[in-house]
Amino acid sequence: MQKIFPFIGFLLTLNITSAQNFKPSPPLDIPLVLSGTFAELRGNHFHGGIDIKTQGRSGLRINAVADGYVSRVAVSPYGYGNALYLRHPEGYTTVYGHLNAFYPELEKWVEDQLRDRSKNDGNLYPSPEQFKVVHGQLVAFSGNTGGSFGPHLHFEIRDTKTEEPLNPLEFGIKVQDTRKPDVRGLRWTAKDFGDKGTFKAGDTIEFSRGLGIDLFTTDKQDLANNNNGVYSIEALIEGQPFFTANYRRINFSTSRFINAHINYDLYCSQGVRYTRLYELENNPLKVTDTYEVIAPAFRASKGWITVAQDSVVKVEVSIKDYEGNTSAFSFFVKGQQQPIKYALDRTSFSWDVINNLSLGPIEFTIPAGALYERTYDLVVGEKGNGQYVFGGGLVPLQTYMTLKWTLDSTQVPGVGWFLWEANHKGKKSAITGERDGAVMTFKTRSTGTYELDQDLKKPEVSLLKTTTYARSNSAFREIRLRAADDKTGVERYSARIDGAFARIDFDYKKELLKVIVPKELAAGNHNLRVVVIDGVGNTTVKEYTITL
Repeated sequence: MQKIFPFIGFLLTLNITSAQNFKPSPPLDIPLVLSGTFAELRGNHFHGGIDIKTQGRSGLRINAVADGYVSRVAVSPYGYGNALYLRHPEGYTTVYGHLNAFYPELEKWVEDQLRDRSKNDGNLYPSPEQFKVVHGQLVAFSGNTGGSFGPHLHFEIRDTKTEEPLNPLEFGIKVQDTRKPDVRGLRWTAKDFGDKGTFKAGDTIEFSRGLGIDLFTTDKQDLANNNNGVYSIEALIEGQPFFTANYRRINFSTSRFINAHINYDLYCSQGVRYTRLYELENNPLKVTDTYEVIAPAFRASKGWITVAQDSVVKVEVSIKDYEGNTSAFSFFVKGQQQPIKYALDRTSFSWDVINNLSLGPIEFTIPAGALYERTYDLVVGEKGNGQYVFGGGLVPLQTYMTLKWTLDSTQVPGVGWFLWEANHKGKKSAITGERDGAVMTFKTRSTGTYELDQDLKKPEVSLLKTTTYARSNSAFREIRLRAADDKTGVERYSARIDGAFARIDFDYKKELLKVIVPKELAAGNHNLRVVVIDGVGNTTVKEYTITL
């Protein structure tokens, strides 16, 4: 038997010496209970850290896990929301996301910086000497800002040099866990002609060439029932490893390739993420390795299994969490020739070339590398009522494709044109673009169903009350307004109090604008001017008298 082992990425460990020297403490004073684990399978990315529950509350004390200094502060209505980055001398950076506020000295500096720059959000980079921190020091308060949909702390440890997130549990961050991972679904996929099916542990699958295994697995810790991610997966054929996944570090540049790591068809049809124990053609992920195993009666290549006619082989799979709790199962594959169900001349799009397609008024351009594999039988056509389908949301893209929509003679004079993109479930999202004469250019990283529409309505803005609200964990106060737009959404916003810039926090989940009032503003009546702009430029300007 010949085995060919290419480069085994998962055996590359952290720098042991520096990892041993970096012993972070927990960032919260409460027992650590996780709602999300490192490299967990999320929408279009791997989770970059751990999500720590905050008992359903905002405003909990967050401590520096080690000595260091504030290297970056991020303020955004999306993503990590308010986020703090601490750099440590051992070569690591810790990240704290979805914060309600920073510690008082830093909070004031952030407010002053943004106001001076007339900015509502962005990244700030203090000098290493400005905000030094010591182990255990208060650095922030937990919250629910950005893309968070419930109070929690997102916590990361990154390699400072590469900016790659690392698994915090490998640094001694302890979570109580005695539960084994759950094996929740098993399916097989045919490489060459699109067949698929389900099976159970112990079954014999009759198949000859190009069999791939899809695994639905999750893990729970002792103190919560959240379905979290696992730490490692290993698959063996006749005792020889042919596939491993090891979730120890991730790379942001390839994180979107999660759509090659999961079975995207199953995700669209069932809403769950099955891990592929095989590789697609365009897959540079570093969390997986495949090994060539060659024998007279069988072989495994890139995770795909081939078995000679009437031969039977045993396949074993083990799944572990970080604490080593293990679930394992096995099954058999018997070589059995399968009938070819599809013609060999099927229409296909190659992943390694530029693909162009014209459909009604639309010209699609898919750059090389955007697809994860050669894609057959892509759904393409006109649905009627001005709707055109390309992929139907069933085909993921790694990079942006371009849609050029040529307006007709009745549309050219108009303004406010945008594109509705509907996914495989019919859920629509607005895409704005650029106009050059009669041609609108749009970019998207999804396939779907497309429809041109026009947004001529200004955003709706209303003041909640003429006095201020307390701002949690902050000496500042805030004025609150409702801001909504039914088509292209709130894109830009600004506020001035008595003609001077005032910063706005935007909670897009609640359609809430929070105008932060400068502490030096005197009591009495003041003029508030708010400007809200939607995705195509429709603008609402409102003025109010505010009493402090």
